[in-house]
Amino acid sequence: MENFKAVIFDIDGTLADSLGVWTESDRIFLGRRGIEYDSEVSVALKSMHFMSAAEYLKELYSLPESAEEVAAEITEIVREKYFYEVRLMPYAMELIQCFKKRGIKMCAATSNSRELAEGVLMHNGILDSLEFIVTSDEAGSSKEDPRIFFMCAEKMGVNPRETAVIEDSPHAAMTAFQNGFYTIGVNSGHFGDFEALKDCVHRRIESFKELI
Repeated sequence: MENFKAVIFDIDGTLADSLGVWTESDRIFLGRRGIEYDSEVSVALKSMHFMSAAEYLKELYSLPESAEEVAAEITEIVREKYFYEVRLMPYAMELIQCFKKRGIKMCAATSNSRELAEGVLMHNGILDSLEFIVTSDEAGSSKEDPRIFFMCAEKMGVNPRETAVIEDSPHAAMTAFQNGFYTIGVNSGHFGDFEALKDCVHRRIESFKELI
């Protein structure tokens, strides 16, 4: 990491150990409607930005609610956990402190909502260590489009080749990898993504400890 001026972190499954919360929220949301939960739904939703996921659920199950109402209910289900319960991934705090001491700029690019992203980082004490957060909804596309990564780099005043992207999701990592960012894949422990990361990153790590 010595040659990099900036780092773009994913949040869910990368900085925050939160992916299990989303699986449970999908289960609760569907259960309230008498719909049997299918884990493949959570896998599909993981690659989407927040409002697209709400629209997907609405269309998949022909729900009478609007996408906005679906998003609001899911946010209500997970809000308390994000604001009070979800912890950082192992060594995330130490890595943030390490980068900060070395003068490396840091931001986050997330498919989550701004409210939940800021909530989980604030209660874990690292929100102020990041220059900013950009959400996929704000970028106008999912992480299958590089726009969010380019937005982050531009706001930090760096170019892709001097910027590291740290992701747990293969589809997001592939986007960064193919668009000139040095890409690091981290093991989130969910959905077997770590094996898939080997073909779309420059480096895979089991833990942030390897970067400290």
